[in-house]
Amino acid sequence: MLDASAPQLSSPNRTRTILGALTMAAACVAAVLVPATSASAAATTVASDASGRTASGGWGAADKGGTWTTWSGPTKATFAVGGGVSSITGLVPGGSATAALAGVSVQDVEVRETIRLPQTTRGFYQGWELRRQTDGSAYRGRLEQGSSGTIALAITKVGKSGEKDLGRVALPSGVTKGSAVSVAFRAVGTGSVSVQGKGWVAGTTEPGWQLSVSDTAADRIAKPGTVGLWQYSSSSNTTGTTTTFDDLSVVESPQAAVPVPVPVGSASYAVPAGAVFVAPGGNDSAVGSKTAPFRTLGAAVAKAKAGGTVVLRAGSYNESVVVPYNKPLTIQAYPKEAVWLDGSVPVSSWQRSGSGWSTPWSSFPSSALLGIADNPRFLSPSFPLAGRPDQVFLDGVQLTQVTPDKLAPGTFAPDPAGGRVLIGSDPSGHELRISNKQQAIWVQAPDTTLQGFGVRRYATLDSDRGTIRLGNTGATAQDLVVVENAMIGVNLENNGGTLRQLTVEHNGMLGIGANASYDMSLSDSVVRENNWQRFKETPVSGGVKITRSRGVTVSNNDVSRNYSSGLWLDESVYDSKVVGNTVVDNEWTGIQLELSSKAVVAGNTVTGGKTGIQIIGTDDVRVYNNSVGGFSQFGVKVLQDERRQATAATGQDRRRPIPDPTMSWVTGKITIANNAFGSGGYYQVYVLDSKTNRSADSMGVTVTGNAFNQRRTTAQATLVGWGAGDNKTVTRFDTVSALSGKNSAWRNVETSQVLDLGGMTSLLTSSLGIVSALPSDIAALLGQPGTARRIGAF
Repeated sequence: MLDASAPQLSSPNRTRTILGALTMAAACVAAVLVPATSASAAATTVASDASGRTASGGWGAADKGGTWTTWSGPTKATFAVGGGVSSITGLVPGGSATAALAGVSVQDVEVRETIRLPQTTRGFYQGWELRRQTDGSAYRGRLEQGSSGTIALAITKVGKSGEKDLGRVALPSGVTKGSAVSVAFRAVGTGSVSVQGKGWVAGTTEPGWQLSVSDTAADRIAKPGTVGLWQYSSSSNTTGTTTTFDDLSVVESPQAAVPVPVPVGSASYAVPAGAVFVAPGGNDSAVGSKTAPFRTLGAAVAKAKAGGTVVLRAGSYNESVVVPYNKPLTIQAYPKEAVWLDGSVPVSSWQRSGSGWSTPWSSFPSSALLGIADNPRFLSPSFPLAGRPDQVFLDGVQLTQVTPDKLAPGTFAPDPAGGRVLIGSDPSGHELRISNKQQAIWVQAPDTTLQGFGVRRYATLDSDRGTIRLGNTGATAQDLVVVENAMIGVNLENNGGTLRQLTVEHNGMLGIGANASYDMSLSDSVVRENNWQRFKETPVSGGVKITRSRGVTVSNNDVSRNYSSGLWLDESVYDSKVVGNTVVDNEWTGIQLELSSKAVVAGNTVTGGKTGIQIIGTDDVRVYNNSVGGFSQFGVKVLQDERRQATAATGQDRRRPIPDPTMSWVTGKITIANNAFGSGGYYQVYVLDSKTNRSADSMGVTVTGNAFNQRRTTAQATLVGWGAGDNKTVTRFDTVSALSGKNSAWRNVETSQVLDLGGMTSLLTSSLGIVSALPSDIAALLGQPGTARRIGAF
């Protein structure tokens, strides 16, 4: 909570205020959201301060960015620099202090710094201000230290009417009073301002963004402004507080903003003349005009003319709709209205039954997902009912399916034989919904567009191929929310598809699938927390899986926290470009290329999980300028196994000749260049043929221009593991000098200590002499000039 005595804040007992079209995107909240992003530009460090000087009575001049302007009151605190830190000492209870770089004016900005928090057991609030205007308005990223000892990370907006709370999350328990904490805060965009923040114990693995908000309110701060610090010591403290700061970095035009969700109902597409209208209060016998709308989407699709537009008014529609082959359409929400296709219905007739409650029910979509239920190839013994599509929601929260004998609070059990559904939680005073529909929309017509609405709670079967199934050429899906469906959220099955600005979360097996989709693109989307039912990691589950496709572009997406792999291109994907994505804390692999050919993996930030980037049976891959860290096993893993395209029983693209001369499934010609490897795992780069006796030397792997983490003890990750030709022996290269001995043309650097990605900034900026020249096509994909030189993601 906010301290009642903190300046510029309203009462701490108020309800959190959400203004205009601003929403918080943390944890599961994004289930009702669609993403907004902003374009990227070349990043430039406009201010930095390593606090290497000595100063008293102020902080003097930063290393870059000009002279610090400091202030404190009502009683003066002491500002000083020495011993490698800048400090504020003796901030009295009820006092405030600020420090600003008035000479810096920046719009799209990321601020990073390390702070040593005070030891106080009472309230203390530390803020970093972005886009501060002359009238004092600013975005403020905060660390909030309460009397309980817990630390929260918050984002606020300071304006004429005070400081408005935009979002807050608790930090991990390791972040405590007196600890050294690294923080990063970012503000990007103008029409929609994305503000993000994260905090972690200094020297540990940097997490992904822990808090993201999107501000589209009228008083959003869109203009360039100064940067600085603000702090406040609660009047309940009994002594003055001391804080120290180090390693400030202020970067202008950081890499493209991670897609940030905004509410369903924010889209605003023009309504053309002749559009057909649908409204919950309409009538399917009406004419479908704005004043006499149809009641169902199905009726509107039936009556609309090919090439026409169907407009959905605000509300919820419990339907399954097919767009037939001869009728390309645009289906969209009315401007600024929230529209949901909802595969569930409310159920209120519950009665006590044994240890739980039951309701009569006959609409069981199926007792099993065809070909998957009870199939050990797909199902984990720990989650044996993952393959059952039934779904029940209590106050919007999905209950866990169990067998009737395991019924307990928070669970439900279908009973088709008894014609009922059982729940283990008391339904009194709660809303219960049960999924009664399997598929939302099957698009059979070419050149059809779906835009601006949400789709949720469908009991989708494997045979449905997706809650939204895009089955013909030229399909477009944009500004959609697809959440809490039983199987696959969105599935693309033909050429020329465009998936843009989607939020796809909490789907049972897979967020987005694509197969046989030439010249497809997926961009600016949020794909998080899928494989909610915990299917096995293979043969299919997780965030995104694309197969048997050519000319694939996946760019500027947030593919994070999926319960399997994040982004997986498998089985005959040719000419793919995976660029500028944020891939964080997926359970298995962040980005995987398997049994494919010709790929660019560039400009991605990949952290957490078991493996960052994995390449299996794939050739002609260029891995450039990625930031990879926090992995538990491997940073970049290059493998070969026994599978070959010419002789495989499955996995080939049947539209191509077999064998396909462009697709051998033999690993080779792999360039790993200009990547930054943060701390973590066993190996930062690992190359091995485990089945067919090919040595790493024979695979044509180049490793140059990279920044590795040092290895000084066996507990730290080996820089490079290099496989022999016996399927098992791996030679360790523990220093860059040893690696240069392998190939004298390779130029790499390593840290002088174990560092996460956030701590490597100084090394990355001082080591540009080793950078491998950026190929012109990759530079164009990254939006950089051909002369750009950088290690890690732009």
